[in-house]
Amino acid sequence: MVAIGVPGAGDDGGSAAGRVLTLLHRRGPLTRALVTAELGLAASAVGTALGDLAALDLVRIGEPRRGGSGAPTGRGRPSPVVEVNPDGPVAVAAQVSGDRITVGLVGLDRRVGHVRKHVLDGSDTDPASLIPVLADAVSDAALRTECRCVGVCVAMPGFIRESDGLVRSALHLGWDEVPLARHLGGMASMGVPVTVGRAATLAGLAEFRYGAGRGAASVLALSSERVGVGGGFVDAGVPLTGGGHALEAGHIIVEPGGLPCPCGAHGCLEMYADSRALLRAAGRRRHRGHDDTVTGVFDDAAAGDRAAQEAIRLTAGHLVTGLTSLVNTLAPERVVLMGFLADLYRAAEDFVRDGLVTSSVVARAGRTEIVTGDLRHATLVGAAERAFAPLLRHPRTVLHADPGLGR
Repeated sequence: MVAIGVPGAGDDGGSAAGRVLTLLHRRGPLTRALVTAELGLAASAVGTALGDLAALDLVRIGEPRRGGSGAPTGRGRPSPVVEVNPDGPVAVAAQVSGDRITVGLVGLDRRVGHVRKHVLDGSDTDPASLIPVLADAVSDAALRTECRCVGVCVAMPGFIRESDGLVRSALHLGWDEVPLARHLGGMASMGVPVTVGRAATLAGLAEFRYGAGRGAASVLALSSERVGVGGGFVDAGVPLTGGGHALEAGHIIVEPGGLPCPCGAHGCLEMYADSRALLRAAGRRRHRGHDDTVTGVFDDAAAGDRAAQEAIRLTAGHLVTGLTSLVNTLAPERVVLMGFLADLYRAAEDFVRDGLVTSSVVARAGRTEIVTGDLRHATLVGAAERAFAPLLRHPRTVLHADPGLGR
């Protein structure tokens, strides 16, 4: 086992480099003095780590700051500012949902670029049709940059065995026991690791670290990409995974004996609280790949349309029912709502917040906070976290394994 924070240990020149890189990746630019203080390492160890990381083009060492956040204080020579190299390695992050594929490039500074979307028409969601399309999209993304690509992560809905990228089940795609990572790795031919993660868990982790969940001890994140409802829970920085299928929030029963769900049960939350449910309640039809119909319901409600307002209230009421069970079970400090659920909450904020406080003893006692997500591409950011994990642990080992990796 490599000793944490001991320069020269293992084949990576010491995990100090990984700890420094991880800190800069998560916190942004810091003075060298603050890096040393935060990690509790010797100044010489930090200096060696920064030298190694700079030689690998992973960090930049700039001039000392005078004033502002992270500025040097006190007497003595000002400490230089260090940050991840914005032109350093990237990860290809992809998200597959019920009606589209979204692919982008994410840097160590968490900037998301070159985002491309491919709308699925409903007849091309079986693995034999969708995986080649996904492979082409991933390969195309990698070709759009001259930066080194160090990994690919695909965020999938459903039950995922993350150890080998097996999709155990993706109900809205009709997938069952699909070895996605193996198939995709063979088709993309990029020479970098391909991993697969559970979309809701990855999005929740991104919001916990960098978005609306930042600073909270525990976060329950609920997301809806038009179809279905996904859930993720992060406690003290550790996501609840449960073997790849923990917290299937969309399948909490909110209407016993209600509408049939693809999971085989009746009355599941996602049948009553996603965009399909809102359109059904409003008496409108959904057009595949387009969100304007859903937006129209919110716009009409804001303009005073009684039918649209009642549809929102009905859908939000079912969300409150689901939240009550989840909050009573998990006792999160903060609830983060993303995607369609964020729009729904903004349209019925008082109703949802007051409803949860009324129905959940845990929410009352713990003063559970409800917020909407901050990150525009939370799932892609979360997927990049997974793809970057080996690099952040052992930077020298990963990059020296193949100096031309991803070029």
